Amino acid sequence: MQALLCKEWLGYRGLEYTEVEPPAMRPGCIRIAVHYATISGGQVLVVAGKYQRKPPLPFVPGTEVSGIVLEVADDVSSFKPGDRVAAMLDWGGYGEEAIAAVEVAWRIPDGIDLLAACAVPATYGTAYAAMHWRARIQAGQSVLVFGAAGGVGIAAIEIARQAGAHVIAVARTEERLALARKHGAHETFLNDTKDLGRLLKERNGGRGIDLVFDPVGGQMFEEGLRSVAPEGSILLIGFISGTIPQIPANILLVKNVNIIGFNFGLYVGWTPIDERKRYAAQLQTMMDTLFAGISAGDFTSTSSEVYPIQDFISAFDSIVERRSTGRVLMKIR
Repeated sequence: MQALLCKEWLGYRGLEYTEVEPPAMRPGCIRIAVHYATISGGQVLVVAGKYQRKPPLPFVPGTEVSGIVLEVADDVSSFKPGDRVAAMLDWGGYGEEAIAAVEVAWRIPDGIDLLAACAVPATYGTAYAAMHWRARIQAGQSVLVFGAAGGVGIAAIEIARQAGAHVIAVARTEERLALARKHGAHETFLNDTKDLGRLLKERNGGRGIDLVFDPVGGQMFEEGLRSVAPEGSILLIGFISGTIPQIPANILLVKNVNIIGFNFGLYVGWTPIDERKRYAAQLQTMMDTLFAGISAGDFTSTSSEVYPIQDFISAFDSIVERRSTGRVLMKIR
């Protein structure tokens, strides 16, 4: 089969589009003919050897896919060849065939195409699980979303609004803020707005923001900390700014603030102890909710850019140079 192969930790420009052997079937798994796969900042780190989890070299990267089931293991009865599925992988998504454990593969309902479904598991799953499982979002809360025009940022806006929250979006340009408003943000601010944290603090009668959703880190974390309300929470999703904030414990104490770390990998088997079986039922319920939301029009799961796999360098460039909005996808077949 054709695939992108990572032979050494050379970054995405060192990947090779070449012929490789299809992955071997494993018990409890399905084989997927991959049609689409997402690209994220996490994959940029993985192929450079800078991610906390390193696959064995050589390997095919890619962790979020959609496609058609080709084969099921002898012990699998929950899927059959021909099923349309979205799945989370340990790696292998940037190839024409991939193997997924049944606990992290989900049947795509009729009426939702493979393109839209591809960004549901991790992209929408991250925003949903962080807000509902970890932060216990409530109707009527104020929610601040940094990186609001990115894939996870757009998902966070839609999920927070659907939960009944008042959503404030922050992004780098007016065009990105317009996109955030299109997806449901009630208010928007440029991230270089003077005294941004103080202005946001004035919300709720000067009490501040109930929940801060932060996939950016760096200066945005500091602005979020200035703006968060007493007994409010900051959800740490990632650090796309490249700067990991140092958290001042004294301010957390004085303000009665919760800092909530969120790692979606816990639920899909990417941590040292593989717990995907433990969370399988919870993930299935979430995926049912997300697919129902897409069918109802509450969530859009749109991708601004879709690249053929042969043009993978341009696809990765759009992530690294922060030119993309929404989720970036590669078309594998």
